Amino acid sequence: MPAIADSGAAQVMEITEAAWVRATPPNRDITAGYLTIRNTGSETRHIVAAASPVAGRVELHTHIHDRESGMMQMREVESIELPAGETVQLAPGGLHLMIMNLKQDLQPGASVSLTLEFDDGSHLELEAEVHRQAPGGHQGHGHGHHHH
Repeated sequence: MPAIADSGAAQVMEITEAAWVRATPPNRDITAGYLTIRNTGSETRHIVAAASPVAGRVELHTHIHDRESGMMQMREVESIELPAGETVQLAPGGLHLMIMNLKQDLQPGASVSLTLEFDDGSHLELEAEVHRQAPGGHQGHGHGHHHH
């Protein structure tokens, strides 16, 4: 194992399912990004910000079930908690990245750079592929399918 000189959080954060971004129809400048991230460290971390060169801004969002109306509401959150030793999924219908003010159409087959910023000041850069819908046709959560 090569030694890592930078002792930031990047190496304790493991992307367990590749990030992807939903393809945009023409003239739409907002989309959502998803990924699954595992905190392999011993301390709880938080994603506090995200950025992408193709977007004016990226916000952290979640879906909340509004008891009053029975509707799903999208709500911006200050941070996304990554408990030590746990895997957190950003997926349709739950936590996700809201990618806003897009500077280009995102078509399937393209890829987008994303940078996640954590509460300890470290960053993690990743590439997200553009898809119309969740890649791999995950109908449920494929238990037992672990590609290493």
